[in-house]
Amino acid sequence: MYWNGRESLREGIVELEKSAKDNYNKILTVYNYGTKENGQSLNPYMDKAIEKASINIQRHSMYFEHKEQINYIDDSYLLIGQAYFYKHEYHKSKRTFEYVMNKYKYNDIKYEAMLWLANSYNQLEKYKKARSTLDYLKNEMDKYPKDVPKNVTKQFPLIKADMFIRQEKFTQAIDFLVDAIYLRQDKKTDARVKFILGQIYQSEDELYRASDYYMLAIKRNPSYELAFNAAINLATCYDTRYEEGSKDIRKKLDKMLKEDKNLDFRDQIYYALADVAYKDAEDSLAIAYLRLSVATSVSNDFQKAESSIKLGKYFFEGKKYQLAQAYYDTAIQVLPEDYPDYKRIMANSEFLNELVDNLIVVQTQDSLQMLAAMSVEDRNAIIDKVIEDLKIQEEKEREEAEALAAMAENMPPDMRNPGQQMGGGPSQGKWYFYNPQAMSFGFSEFKKKWGNRKLEDNWFISNKLAAIDFLEDEQIAENDSLGGAADSTSMASNNPHNRAYYLDGLPLTEDKLDSSNVLVQDALYNLGTIYKDKFEDLPRSNESFETLVNRYPENSHLLQTYYQLYRSFSKMDSIDKAEYYKNLLVQQFPESDYAKLLLNPDYYKELEAEKNRAITLYNETYDHYTSGHYYTVYSNSNRALSTFEEPEEILAKFEYLRALSIGKIEVVDSLQAALEKLVIKYPDSEVKPLAQNILDYLTGPIDTTSTEEEPEETFDLSLYEFNPSSKQIFALVVDDSKVNVNALKVRISDFNEKFYSLENISITNILLNKISHFVMVGNFEDIESALNYFHAIMKNEYVFANISEGDYNGFVIAQENYPVFYKDKDVEKYLAFFREKYLENE
Repeated sequence: MYWNGRESLREGIVELEKSAKDNYNKILTVYNYGTKENGQSLNPYMDKAIEKASINIQRHSMYFEHKEQINYIDDSYLLIGQAYFYKHEYHKSKRTFEYVMNKYKYNDIKYEAMLWLANSYNQLEKYKKARSTLDYLKNEMDKYPKDVPKNVTKQFPLIKADMFIRQEKFTQAIDFLVDAIYLRQDKKTDARVKFILGQIYQSEDELYRASDYYMLAIKRNPSYELAFNAAINLATCYDTRYEEGSKDIRKKLDKMLKEDKNLDFRDQIYYALADVAYKDAEDSLAIAYLRLSVATSVSNDFQKAESSIKLGKYFFEGKKYQLAQAYYDTAIQVLPEDYPDYKRIMANSEFLNELVDNLIVVQTQDSLQMLAAMSVEDRNAIIDKVIEDLKIQEEKEREEAEALAAMAENMPPDMRNPGQQMGGGPSQGKWYFYNPQAMSFGFSEFKKKWGNRKLEDNWFISNKLAAIDFLEDEQIAENDSLGGAADSTSMASNNPHNRAYYLDGLPLTEDKLDSSNVLVQDALYNLGTIYKDKFEDLPRSNESFETLVNRYPENSHLLQTYYQLYRSFSKMDSIDKAEYYKNLLVQQFPESDYAKLLLNPDYYKELEAEKNRAITLYNETYDHYTSGHYYTVYSNSNRALSTFEEPEEILAKFEYLRALSIGKIEVVDSLQAALEKLVIKYPDSEVKPLAQNILDYLTGPIDTTSTEEEPEETFDLSLYEFNPSSKQIFALVVDDSKVNVNALKVRISDFNEKFYSLENISITNILLNKISHFVMVGNFEDIESALNYFHAIMKNEYVFANISEGDYNGFVIAQENYPVFYKDKDVEKYLAFFREKYLENE
């Protein structure tokens, strides 16, 4: 039994090594246990290992006189812990290893259990506990060196190095990695450790030592991917300080480019060539290589992001913002959230998008205005040329699409024959779409030719407006003359092959020209603000602001533009320019706050003092109101409202006290009129709801928010309780008219049998309402295991085969919340609770 379980564990590890991918753009960890999804995919192997080990323990364990009398029982417990570990169920593995340590203190297996316990803590990111466990193990190893198994001695420095690397304390990992090498690891581990040492030294700019370790890694004849990345990194360790030429390095990289086996790695090779060119001060060549790196990136999203960001930074620093935006936009499409400076990169991308959007507005409207100002003949000639170019482009793209389809049709039969395993999994790859080699080749060729295209009709046409069925023109002609004429006009204005399509957007009337100018004015002002506040590019900012002032001397942003120009030129020590715009502002807008501030630097201090006087008067007036001095309240409120212009919130409170005092000294109608004035004049004030309540009492509710948007639907979630320690159920609510519930239950059962065979999960269903069934899967001991199941099953294509997304909802629900939900039956309400309490807390 133990042997069978151990073999199943080993088979699972082999599968993990195939599926777990290393990111060579980052310093590798010593061990790669893959993602949580990788771990869950091993369930059939690891569950079998657990099952066999458990049976072995149950049938053969003989524990008496405080000692296990049967061999392999302790190994069976360790095997169970390891199986949980590879499934990414680290809390269970931790408890199992702790049990082995305590149960078998007399046995040398305790050392191996300690090592695995530390490794579990590493995966749980509990590094203090990992370090404490390793320190204790080291003391035990020093005390009883002869008792410690050799594999524990060899793995100890690896586990400790991994602990430091996962915390990004790379320097502290070096000594342990070197120790691991001296302990003669197996060839694969030795190569990986040397590669990691090369990465660490390269990150610290110790390029000579990094090169040594990369060469040592290559000499160990590792996997091709590691050897390739070692060669690439070796090239990027080229250091001009040692007066070594780059000719040989470039020659080697060029040779790698020509090798077919490196087809999917060209992005990394071009990146390395760019790095060498940068070091040789050949910036133009480096940019060309980086562009090729982005263009040839097929499957390595991290590399594509790396190359794109480097290009984006280069163009940004050179103030070529539109090019920078294009590459930042490319990067964020594939940028992982754990990428260094992720938030800053996303912010820069948003700023650049905002900038380019406004640049496009200016360029577009200027072009349209220029076209509108031409003679009819010249304008039509330009439009006709655009239409002709469009037709040529479409014809070329159609020909390429047909050629690609013909290439797929002419593929060898062994790449096209259909075949599929029961349960939705791929077969041995006979059909094209189940053949990884064919798919990889086809995907690479497609991306080389077409780039990234959205899956949709007429995908091969980049200008979707051109995707038009010209047969509709003939159909329109068959309609009656009046309707046909109207439809033809509409059709022409939506057809990019017709002049009307382009003429429709031209500002040929005075109203359209005015609207176009407003768009340009707003965009120029926005550009000046973005350049100044977000990019600190004052020359570009001033250029935009001055263009706005010169082109549109009476624009709606004139006051703010004068002030921005005054401040920018002051910062640049251009005193004459700053004074010029200051004088314009004061002369043209003498009553503005900006003018008062420029003429009186203490203006805002005085404004604050005025605000304090208003607050003091309000406090006095409120005291009079509570004392019943309503005429004094009325008088003070009138004085405040005529004297002060701000703050608005205090003025609203004065208005409220004034209304209440009127209610005490005049008739009710006067109170109502005063309150209605308040709610309209100060709709966002604190006292508006108080005033509205009195109005509702006097006259019934009045509509003061008719122009406001409908608020989003909110739910009262108080009927559900969130208890992380509760037992949980995975639930599906399905549309009974569109989903075969029995077939769905069978597929869920198949899924459970394959991936959760040890969990003894039950499946039941009941009618939720007239159109919906409620399918329940459980029970799960805690939220973590329930959410793991939720994520795994919701991504499984076999379970939800032929079921549309809108026909079901999946979620996790606590046992005590189930009867509440069943009684309430509001699925959307519970989904809001689930998203807030379960998913946002992950």
